[in-house]
This record gives sequence, C-alpha cells and structure tokens, in this order.
Amino acid sequence: MFDQNQVQPWIDSLQELFRNTRSNYFNLLQMEKDIQKISSFLEDYANLRYALDASAIVAVTDTSGKIIYANKKFCELSKYSMEELIGQNHRILNSGHHEKVFFRSMWQTINKGEIWEGEVKNKAKDGTFYWVKTTIVPLKDHKNKPVMHIAIRTDISEGKLAQERLVEALQNDFTHVVNSMNNLIFKVAKDHDEKFVYILNEGKLASQLGLDKEKMRNKRPHDVYPLEIANMLISKYEQAFLGQPITYNYAYKDRQLLTYLSPIYRDGKVVEIIGCTNDITELHHIQEEVEFMAFHDILTSLPNRRKFCDDLNHLMTESYNKNEKIAVFFLDLDRFKQINDSLGHSVGDQLIKAVSKKLKNAIKSNAEIYRLAGDEFIIIYPELTSTDLARKYAEEILSIFDKSIQLDRNEIITTCSMGISFYPEHGEDSDTLLKKADIAMYAAKLRGRNHFCIYEQEMNQANEEAILIENHLRKAIDNNELELYFQPKLDLMTRKINGMEALLRWKSPMFGNIPPDKFIPIAEDTGMIIKIDNWVLEQACVQNKEWNHSCFSSPLRVAVNISPLHFRLPNFQQVVEDVLERTGLDPHLLELEITENSFIDNIDECIECLEKLRKMGIVVAIDDFGKGYSSLNYLRKFPIHSLKIDRSFIHEVSKNREDIAIVKAITFLAHELNLKVVAEGIETKEVIDILEEIGCDEIQGYYISKPLPKQEFETIYRTLIH
Repeated sequence: MFDQNQVQPWIDSLQELFRNTRSNYFNLLQMEKDIQKISSFLEDYANLRYALDASAIVAVTDTSGKIIYANKKFCELSKYSMEELIGQNHRILNSGHHEKVFFRSMWQTINKGEIWEGEVKNKAKDGTFYWVKTTIVPLKDHKNKPVMHIAIRTDISEGKLAQERLVEALQNDFTHVVNSMNNLIFKVAKDHDEKFVYILNEGKLASQLGLDKEKMRNKRPHDVYPLEIANMLISKYEQAFLGQPITYNYAYKDRQLLTYLSPIYRDGKVVEIIGCTNDITELHHIQEEVEFMAFHDILTSLPNRRKFCDDLNHLMTESYNKNEKIAVFFLDLDRFKQINDSLGHSVGDQLIKAVSKKLKNAIKSNAEIYRLAGDEFIIIYPELTSTDLARKYAEEILSIFDKSIQLDRNEIITTCSMGISFYPEHGEDSDTLLKKADIAMYAAKLRGRNHFCIYEQEMNQANEEAILIENHLRKAIDNNELELYFQPKLDLMTRKINGMEALLRWKSPMFGNIPPDKFIPIAEDTGMIIKIDNWVLEQACVQNKEWNHSCFSSPLRVAVNISPLHFRLPNFQQVVEDVLERTGLDPHLLELEITENSFIDNIDECIECLEKLRKMGIVVAIDDFGKGYSSLNYLRKFPIHSLKIDRSFIHEVSKNREDIAIVKAITFLAHELNLKVVAEGIETKEVIDILEEIGCDEIQGYYISKPLPKQEFETIYRTLIH
C-alpha cells in the first residue's frame, strides 16, 4: 500500500531537480506533470483508505491478485497478521468451496473494469471458515485500464449459518431459534393456482420492516409489496424453483436488503424455497461513498478528471450526428496563486468552492462541469451546432466574474482564462481534446487574461515559444538583457516636463525585442516578476539620482510600475526602503504605480503598507484606473496621491461623448478627494485640448514622446524643459 508520507519526499526531490536543471526542458516539464498526477492520486487514495478502514473490511490487490493492503478488520476476520498477508496471493484464503469457474468469471468481470459482487467462502488461518459478501471495485487509469482492485466485504457468516440452522429448525420445529435472529427468514411455496405464497416469515427484521406474520403469512407477493418489487421477487422465485440458489438485493422502505434463496427438495423435486434477508443499508452507503470519491472532487463535490474522461468518451461514442460538435472548455483562474500566497490556502479553498457554484449556475442544463485540479475546471458542451454558440457560452462564463466574490472579510476579484477545443475537428479522444483546450487557454493568458481562445494549430508554436521565453527570461537579468526606457510626463498647465515613467524593455539574443505584454504575464505566472520588479526599482532610482545630480535643472520624480504580486508581499515597504538606502534617492522623487487589483484582496494590510510608504515620502498612483474593479470606497480610505486614467478611455475621448463623460466624472471625483489626475495614451493635440478643458493635471503619451532610452530621453528633456 502506498504511503504518501514516504512518497512525498521523492516527489519533492524530483520537483527540486526540475527547478535546478536548465537543459532537456520539455522532458522535465512532462516529469513535473506526472509528479502532480501521482501526488493527486496519493491524496485521493489516502482519503479513500481512511473512509473505508473506519467502516468496512477492506483489502487492495494488484491486477495479479497479490495483496498490497489489508485493514485491521480484514486481519481480525482472517486471523492473519498484516505481515502475513501483504505480498501473498489471495489464494491464501481459498477454502476450496468454490469451483474454478467461479473465480474465472470474477476475474473476467474486474479485468473488464466492471464492479463484481458476490458471496465468497474463505478459510481463516486457524482452519475455520467464514462467508463474506464481497464487492470488488477496479480502479482505472486515464486509459480506462484497471491498475488495482479494492475489495469491500461484510461478514455474512452469521446469515449463512443461520440458513443452515433454519433448515434444521424447520425440520425440528425450532421456530424460536429463527425469531431470535436479526434477519428476515421466510419460506415460499405454490398454492393451488400455482401462485407463490409466503408460508413462513420470522425474525426481528420482519417486524422492523412492518412484515409481521399476519401481514405476510399466506399472502402473495403482490399482496405484500409494491407492484415493481413484487414482479422482481416473482422472477427470482421462479429461478429458485428451477433449482438455482439465488442472491439479489433491492431497496425497500429506505433500506437496502440482501436476500439469499435456497431451493428445498423433496423426492428430487423443488417443493419450497427458503429465503434469508439481511439489512445491508450501511454497506450500500459505503459503496456509494466509494464510487462518489472515485469520480468526484472532495472540495467542490464536482465530478473529477476520471469522470470527465468517462463522460466525454461516452458522448463521443454516441455522437452520430457529424453536424454537431462537442466543445471542451478548459478554465483556469487568473491570479489564483497570488491569492493563495497572500491570503492563505483556506481562503483559496473558499474561492474555489465559490467559483464552482458560480459556474454551476451559469452553464446550460445539458452541459457538465468538472474540477480538473487546483484552480482548473472543465466544461463539456455537447450537441453544439456552431462555433458561434460556443463563443456565446464563453462570453457568458467570463461575465460571471465581473462582480467580486465576498469571502468572510475578504473581497476577492478574480477572472478566468479559457481555452476551447471541439470534437471531432481538434481530436477524437479525451486526452487530445483536453491538451488542445489547455494550449488555447494558455494563449488566452498570453493575451492578457480574462479572455478565451479557440484552439488553432498555430498555438502549438506559440505555446512552445512561451516556454522558451520563460526559460530565457530567467537569465535575462544576469545576462544584462533588460533595459529601462523613460517616457516624460507633462504638467498640462505649464506644458513642461514634471516627471517620467520608467518602462521595462527586453532585447533577447534569441527573440530580439520582446514586447512587455508578452513576457510580463509569463513573469507574473512564474513568480519571476518579484526579481524583475526589484531590478527595475533599483535601476530607476539609480538613474534618477544621477539625472537629478547632473542633468535636471530641478528635481523630477520617476514612476515605477509594481506588480500586484510584489505589492502584496508582507515585506514590500522594507524592499523599497532598502532600495532607497542603497541608491541614495530622496523618497519624494519616487512614485509607485499600482493597479486596482493590487489591494482589492486584503484591504487592511494594503492600507497599512500604503501608510508606511506615505510616511517615507513616497508618492503612490493608481494605474489603469477604470479598467479593473473601480471601487469608490478605496479612493476614500487609501492614502494615494493620483489616478492614471486607463488609456482605453483616452483613445476615444475626441470621438465618443460617453468617454468624455467618464473622464470628466473621474477628474471631478479625484479633485474632490485632493487627488491628481494623469491621462496616458495621448496621441493627438485635440485630445490634449479636451483634457485641458476638463481639468486634467498631467498627460503622457506618444504625442509628447514615446518611451526612450537614456541618451534620447536626456535630449527630449532639454526640449521639453524650455
């Protein structure tokens, strides 16, 4: 039996090897995925073992029948110790009672991946015999091939012995023995019309089921049971009267009942059948739990990957109409790792549960949602008539993330990225469709998150390129491949430069100039953004210190963009303080630009951090205001100094009255709160005139100057300062 505590260090070692190795990247990437699958399997298996060990007789064998696990109840019943059982073939318990065909039929069933049920007579270590009602559940891999078998048993020795004692009791008129039992004991014969009639019913279970003597004795099945159950029972009695021992189970009055039928011969002819019914409700519930755990996620109760593969394969098998598609949506939450790291795994689990409820409420009735792992979900949309319909469904899913999610004291803003693949055009098996939906999802993340993409062949190359970019980005700082450009800011009233923004550029020897919107999302997803932010912050402070000493006629402030992941770290203000101390830059000459999503998850801690920055003399601006979750509440609470209106509003301000109204409202609100307003993305003089009339304070954009390297910025500065 696998022990997760023993296997986990091995997994950790392999993951460490993956992180430290810089060659053979693609093989290691696959290795890490395999390790994650093993870890997920061990967790599921540990939970399953706990549930079963507490309530049933359990053994686990490999596909050859060798015992690899046996719980305490199994050992007690068989009288073998754990050490004596592990590694032995199950034939160690063979009583010799069953013929070879019995076991051959059992193996044929479980080797096909089907559940087998039956009664088995085993021999204990001391030579005594016992009977068990056995259910064998094959566990299958992603290829639907059994990899091991879980056997769940209940001791029915008492019931079997009771049958034997009953025959003796009936023959000797010892009815009182039957009445002391917890079972329902009954006899069935045929009346003069050749109809089945009950001629005996005894036992405590009879009373519990409301089947006392007067309600069952000398009655036909239809007089006692509902029509459907009565018809089923008559079918079983007919088989037993042909001389076959019969076992069956059924539900009656909220209980699960197991019945054994044995024919009674007289002069070589079956004249009666005797039955013994046991209450197996508890065992039935355990079996249901086992099946649920095998095919569902514990946290959300959603179907899991195993169920997804089964369902999708079934849908593809039944998909005869080639004009209809089956869509596979692969969803991954944006910024989930940041939320988990900053707020803790408990909040992360709450968020996963809340998102799963949102998704269940949003999908169509014929669709099914699954939790793959972590923050990944899958949705199957069958019987799609067009790609446009899939696009419509994707837009509906994205829209459910427009509103924040309230979790206790935390208000969480999250979005998702989605990839979509279609059967049959993108693949004809579950693994291929899932892989291509995953590739499309990653393409959506590279486009800036909160998007969806439908798989295209070109995405394979883009995905490989993204992996290469990630690999080379890790070396970019050490190889001096990063560079800062600077874009001036103008005071709209004086039309003179009053500051600049430091913007990161990467010139890779392999890829050439890589746009920030291509490598920054990768840096954030991998956590490399922390190291990059530190580099940018220090280089910007060093450069501004030099310029204010030798170039600028009056001190100017430099603005640096800070990633939400970096800002939410507990020691962020200490990082800034250390940089200022090393570079010697006056804190008043540093401005930090953060987005709205930087502090929406944990307001109290963010306010504390901003207060410390303000006391240091550092200016804080909200970048891309209006693009994300714009809450007026934080404008009132947070010690910030200015708002940078998102460029999407500025681009259309000369053509669109609605955008003019938005910019005007933001400007009025900001001024009422003693905040400055900065407009970025200025490309025409007409826009400047409108912003001047509205009362905007500062402007920034290509109309004034594009971002420039050091020497060119010094030249444009001399032009703008005069």
